[in-house]
Amino acid sequence: MSDNASMEIRSDSKERVAYELMSRIAVLEDTSDQQRASKSYWFGLYRQCFKAVSGHTLDSILKED
Repeated sequence: MSDNASMEIRSDSKERVAYELMSRIAVLEDTSDQQRASKSYWFGLYRQCFKAVSGHTLDSILKED
């Protein structure tokens, strides 16, 4: 896979909205730089954001998979 791989997400898709929500939460969330460097942090945050834009309840969003 190339380091210059690009991804196109339609502006009205759930994926795009989840990404934007994740980006905003990451700026506001009080986490350490070490935690933010973790892939599991980003995938977990994105997963929760995707659930949110898909209509899941707060309880199911915060529940570990």
